[in-house]
Amino acid sequence: MRFFWALKRIVCFELLWRLAFLCLVNPLFSGLFHAYVSAAGLSLNGGIVWAFLHPVGAAVFLLLFFATAWLVFYEYSVVIRTAALYRQGESFTLGQAMKAALWDLRLLRGWGLIPGAVYFVLLLPLVGAVYVSGTAPRVTIPWFIFGELQKSWAGVVGGIAIQAGYYLAHLLLLFVPVVMVLRQRRFGQAAGDSLRCWRQLGWRERMAVLAVYAGWNWAYTEQARYWRRNVLTGDDFNGDFLKYLLFNEAFQKDLLWWLLLVLLQAAAMAGAVWLLASVLAKTGEAQATRCPAWDADGAAVWEIVSRRWAAFAGRWRGRMKKLRWRAGAAAVCLTLIAGLLLGMEHSLLVHAPIVLAHRGGAGGIENTRQAVFSAMEQGTDYAEIDVQLTKDGVPVLFHDGNLWRMAGRAESVGELTWAELQEIPVSDKNHPGETGKIASLEEVLSVLACRPGMGLLIELKPEAGTGDALAQAIIQLVERYEFGRRAMFMSLDYLCLLPIMEQHPEWWVGCCAYGAAGDIDDVVWRYQVDFLAVEEALVSYRLVTRAREVNLPLYVWSVYDAEKMEQYLEMGISGIITDFPEEALAVRQAYRDSHPGAEYIWREFGLPRKEEWGSW
Repeated sequence: MRFFWALKRIVCFELLWRLAFLCLVNPLFSGLFHAYVSAAGLSLNGGIVWAFLHPVGAAVFLLLFFATAWLVFYEYSVVIRTAALYRQGESFTLGQAMKAALWDLRLLRGWGLIPGAVYFVLLLPLVGAVYVSGTAPRVTIPWFIFGELQKSWAGVVGGIAIQAGYYLAHLLLLFVPVVMVLRQRRFGQAAGDSLRCWRQLGWRERMAVLAVYAGWNWAYTEQARYWRRNVLTGDDFNGDFLKYLLFNEAFQKDLLWWLLLVLLQAAAMAGAVWLLASVLAKTGEAQATRCPAWDADGAAVWEIVSRRWAAFAGRWRGRMKKLRWRAGAAAVCLTLIAGLLLGMEHSLLVHAPIVLAHRGGAGGIENTRQAVFSAMEQGTDYAEIDVQLTKDGVPVLFHDGNLWRMAGRAESVGELTWAELQEIPVSDKNHPGETGKIASLEEVLSVLACRPGMGLLIELKPEAGTGDALAQAIIQLVERYEFGRRAMFMSLDYLCLLPIMEQHPEWWVGCCAYGAAGDIDDVVWRYQVDFLAVEEALVSYRLVTRAREVNLPLYVWSVYDAEKMEQYLEMGISGIITDFPEEALAVRQAYRDSHPGAEYIWREFGLPRKEEWGSW
């Protein structure tokens, strides 16, 4: 019975804590972070680290990082104290547990603050087992990194080793939060105690803890398999929350799942912490106190503050009691009016969603003619290809910085001539036993130009100092084959796109990003691009909404899961970049069938004509 009371109390606390964080703390942290980012200027991709290497940037980062660590530890402290006090049979209020947990913050200071912050803000959210916080940002390794690793056998082994490493560290330090709270140890001491706990436990206790740990990870895997869509994060709860709730079908589904997941995770964390506290008690002292150490000294001050607050609250309740019905009716009316006003501003997408085959698609070895032409046969709208420049100035289709993964050679494309590259067979992990040849951009354009239909999304991948030369070579080929109306251009290196934008302002040129310092939708619109291609981790309801408001098509890469494809289409994404275009085409068709009345600014086939943008 005591466990169920603890369960109820912990679930209530988690709901209140997350609500307070979303409404108060998160806007404060986001405001501070965005104020710095706006002053420093947007940093994309490789420039993210440099944005925080000078004193002001480092100070902002450390302030937010350590503040988040303290908040996460405080949340866990309340949960652990609540479970331990109920297990000890003591009577207390949630307010007492929360007040006592404030005293525990002194344990996360000194030199132990740095590894402690890494543990609470990075390691625990990365694993997501046993300890689940509503404060720490969701930490995930972007799928495109694992996707790149899985393209070679060495990468597969490396990916497994990375995951095994952080899971092992998490398991060995599993008792750290419980030890810090119940034994009042600092982080370093708690880490040592956690390792000693594993040695002192009997085999039954070890098996019980391991069973709970394995069960948690199994349940997490199963729920991820059942619900493959992205889960809402704190950044999705912003000033446009009502607009999302009223007019975005994807958000309505995702919000219900988020609420259910919060309840399930809070209940599971309560059970796991109860077990860890019980097991810890068998290896030594593990008692929770109901009152903080400063409670006696501060009793008089606290009594005065409480009495003043009670008097103020009583007067306020008396005033509001007379107006509560009027205030309630006014709130409902204002909500409805706001909803109607927001609905009037619901923007249309620039064009109907398109499907783009990542590196030509999985129909052939990546970036080869076979891959591109296979995507064309499947009816794909565009093939996304990576283009580099050879030593003798020939634009060729290749992604990596060197030939090692696909050809077992250490040279880069820029170190070899076109003739030399033709003699080198390439292969990838997805097509065992097959080999192909590196294709030139001209070979692909010469075929596609003669066949109506599929276009190209050309990603420029220049080596150092070759950006302008690569852009000029691509411009010449696209002009020669009159392919400008069926081509789009993007790059992680924005500067190399400037020659294309200057010489052909009518061509579609976009920005490609896998990371950003701050919310990418703050100032990216100043880049004067025609579309934005972002990695999945950057997709948010705020970004999608902002893109729609400024008529900027948003494309997502690289999407492998059909349910996420459906989610992105419901959110308002304009394009899906995937290795499996046939699956994306099927998802898009299902979406079209379920949304027959969908309207778009550009209703004709192909890309919108730039000369008509001024009338939008």
